[in-house]
Amino acid sequence: MTTTHIPTGPNKLVIALIAAGSALLLVIVAIAFLVLGRSTAGSGTIAADEPTTVPESSQTPVAPVDEPADATIAQPATQTGGNSGGGNAPAPVDNSLRFTSFNANLQVACDSTGQAEFKAQPQISWTAVNATAVYWTPSSSDATGDNGYQVGASGNQNTMSDSKGPGERYEFPCNHRQTFDTTITIYGANGQKVSKHVTFTDVNWNTGGDDDQD
Repeated sequence: MTTTHIPTGPNKLVIALIAAGSALLLVIVAIAFLVLGRSTAGSGTIAADEPTTVPESSQTPVAPVDEPADATIAQPATQTGGNSGGGNAPAPVDNSLRFTSFNANLQVACDSTGQAEFKAQPQISWTAVNATAVYWTPSSSDATGDNGYQVGASGNQNTMSDSKGPGERYEFPCNHRQTFDTTITIYGANGQKVSKHVTFTDVNWNTGGDDDQD
């Protein structure tokens, strides 16, 4: 019978190489598991027992819309008058007896020959308010119903002619006097009176007339 001898020296080297390779393989496997574990942890997987944070809103915020610069803003209406206490109070009513206008041309031009069909007529006009009666008189005294003629609250020289009656005329006494007085008096409901007096002058006096006081 033949006996086979197994060399012992080289076998120890192989065993050592195998052991070193196995250890290196284990290190590689451990490193691979470690890398794989980190990759899994960063993949966003949420564990069942971890709290979940829900975003407050998934909508994109909308910026407010600016109004046009020239937009008109309606303002509440302001009440005036009345008893609300707001606005301006109405102006008080003036119930006083007065002339609101009075005009007269104090010069007249009579016809110095005395041949004119009509004598010169003084130009005068007036307007009064709150008067209950109005009179005029050809003098410097206050006009009354006894010494004068009744007219309206407004009028002129033609109104005064009508107040004298049909065919009569308010006129200057040409060729007889240099001046002529006229007074208009207005009366109120409480007995008040206001008078306006004027004196007319003939600019042609002494050019052919006289100063008779008729």
